[in-house]
Amino acid sequence: MRKFILLACLALGLSACQESLEQRATREAREFTEKKCPMPLGSDGKIVLESIEFDIPTHTWRQHYLLNMLPEAGPFDQAEARRLLLDELRNSPSYQPYMDNGFIFHYIYRRMMSPNDTLLNLKLGPADYRN
Repeated sequence: MRKFILLACLALGLSACQESLEQRATREAREFTEKKCPMPLGSDGKIVLESIEFDIPTHTWRQHYLLNMLPEAGPFDQAEARRLLLDELRNSPSYQPYMDNGFIFHYIYRRMMSPNDTLLNLKLGPADYRN
């Protein structure tokens, strides 16, 4: 009987230390932002990951980017950006637990020289990445 009580207490103690997937996503987003952002991507530094956040009520993983794109540059190819982001999402093992649970991935790209100028505001959900 004593062993049973000890095992039950141990099991309860270990399960109490587990964090939910939502708590994990919130923590990982916050820690990544605090430690690594702003983070230039690529060798030319034209794209900067500004921050990552996770919204628990909507299960949305949101990434904010700044793009060093001159105002006189040609139009931003949103269809190509969507395709590239979807490929990256599908091929990234670190996102797999979130995709398995139907999370939404929200990408926001703004112009570095004019941060109020949003170039891309894209949400990818299960209907997008599971097809």
